Amino acid sequence: MSKTSIEQIVSMETERFGAYLRAEKRTDATVISYSRSLGRFLTFVKKPVEEITKADMQSWKGHLAERYCENTMSAMIASVNCYTANILERPDLKMRSPRQVEKQKIPLTENEVRAIMDEARKPRQGENGVRTGFETSYRDYAQICVMYYGGLRVSEIVKLKVSGLNLDKQRLQVYAGKGKDYSSVNLTDEAVQAIRVYITKGRPTPTKGHEDTLFLSAGGLPLSRKNVWTMVKRMAFEAGIEKNVHPHIFRHSMITHMAEKGLSASFIQAQSRHKSLDDVQKYTHLSERSQRNAYDTAFDGNGTGPAMPRPSTPGPKPAPGPMYADGGDLREKVLAKYLDGEIDDTKLEKMLSLIDRQPVMPKVSPVAGYQ
Repeated sequence: MSKTSIEQIVSMETERFGAYLRAEKRTDATVISYSRSLGRFLTFVKKPVEEITKADMQSWKGHLAERYCENTMSAMIASVNCYTANILERPDLKMRSPRQVEKQKIPLTENEVRAIMDEARKPRQGENGVRTGFETSYRDYAQICVMYYGGLRVSEIVKLKVSGLNLDKQRLQVYAGKGKDYSSVNLTDEAVQAIRVYITKGRPTPTKGHEDTLFLSAGGLPLSRKNVWTMVKRMAFEAGIEKNVHPHIFRHSMITHMAEKGLSASFIQAQSRHKSLDDVQKYTHLSERSQRNAYDTAFDGNGTGPAMPRPSTPGPKPAPGPMYADGGDLREKVLAKYLDGEIDDTKLEKMLSLIDRQPVMPKVSPVAGYQ
């Protein structure tokens, strides 16, 4: 088959696949990633799609194994499996993905977050330092505040709308995040003030059709994910942070810091908008500080050996709490009311404790800014 014919097949099939994914309401990032993987696969097999065999699939899997890690392989295989099952209607071609490796997530410390924020606040006109009369520091600082204090993903940052702001109540509406959820999150005084200053002093005149987009380029157009990535990388470099800093690390750091301050998993789930507590625990259950605290508790913190257990007399069993026929449903309703601002933090904690049939824990000091 000629090179031109291969290019034509790749172009036609990736467009066809992309149209299917968009109709399924997949995110823009998913459409781009899946289409790119399909293009690489079709370029590798070099034949019409109706002639693809299991041997071709296995050959490509071996090709990936020589070049990529398990997690990258899994993502690329999932893309092609989706195409063969739904576009070619050939479920028999499905490949088995390798087991994904759980990578340790290393968050920023609170001091590192502050250093990046302070760097972003420094006056800096123009994109990449070019003086254009557009002061980018207002926008950059506001974006980092929202990513950290709000726990937003980069895809959510670029889609924020002015109409979704409720700064008097210190909340903002999040549009089309992972899982296509439409919810609202809390913000701190610092984040609210950063947004107010940006809108007043640093937001350029939007181009037609983008009047409601919150974060804009110097030309008044919506920002791309790449724009935000580049800005975050530059701020971290200039702040002297040696970790691999990217937009999502602010969300991960927020969750970790809330957990380390003793906030309950239910509060963290409400702010991070994870669908289950299991997802939250992936971020929080093995943070370095919690490991250290547990270790020090076990060994009395003095390195002399494990603390000896003290004999104790079993006390009376606590009386059972109220029973609910559908605790899961009730929990979702309570969290929804909290996110809508209908109940406050104290009431949420008490209601969730009743639902879980657990005693209310003593109130702990919240993360700075989460009051």
